[in-house]
Amino acid sequence: MSIDKFGLGNWWPRPDQAAVGALDHLPSDQWPMLAAKWLAAGFDSPLLRQLAELRIGRHGPASEAVSRGLSIVGSSENDHVSAEFRVAFQALDLMPDVLRSIGFDPAPADEAFMARCQGALEVVQHDLDVTGYGRYRMRARFGRGWPAAVYPAMPDGSYWGGGEGMSREDDGPWLLFRAADLVSATLKEIPEIEWPVCAVHGGHPGSIWDGEEPVSLIDDMAWWQCTNTGHPLAPVGQLAANIVRTL
Repeated sequence: MSIDKFGLGNWWPRPDQAAVGALDHLPSDQWPMLAAKWLAAGFDSPLLRQLAELRIGRHGPASEAVSRGLSIVGSSENDHVSAEFRVAFQALDLMPDVLRSIGFDPAPADEAFMARCQGALEVVQHDLDVTGYGRYRMRARFGRGWPAAVYPAMPDGSYWGGGEGMSREDDGPWLLFRAADLVSATLKEIPEIEWPVCAVHGGHPGSIWDGEEPVSLIDDMAWWQCTNTGHPLAPVGQLAANIVRTL
């Protein structure tokens, strides 16, 4: 392991790296340990100390609950999750303010990432609109999990985070592929709608959860495909009413 000027090693990102996305692939339950390393490297703030103190140690109610397989119950949306996961959720909530408190604002990088994802979703939104599903306005939002990823959210804010979201590494046709696949999966999992459906062959005769994948990469371009036969329908962003079934 190499040691940088802060003595953190190549596994632990520096604050400047963390503010531009380097935390995406470091599990959030390790962020308290990272905060402790930042403190040892000379960074300091009350919030940074608060994050460092979230570590589940050998003593205290959190570690005792984990050892017994119990849950810590509170009043937030993280009720009834294990102490280990509670620490991870608290770290996710704290980290943006922690970084700002030591002079590194993650907002610009996060906003740029979110804008790229929203741009891809807008291309998919064209296809929703022309096929009669325009009431499902998809908005980009961060999922609450690891690795960090962006998902399409429904108008009511609900989203399906069961698949692989859009990551900072995604770009170009791969980002559009991911956005299209996620929108189709979100409609399938939340309102239980199969979309898009081939106008000629229809959907899979068994179940909306069966059949071919709805989108694929063909010659470095994201294409919708028939979930019944797998044949290409149209590039993502270019669906038309004569290609797929409409409302």
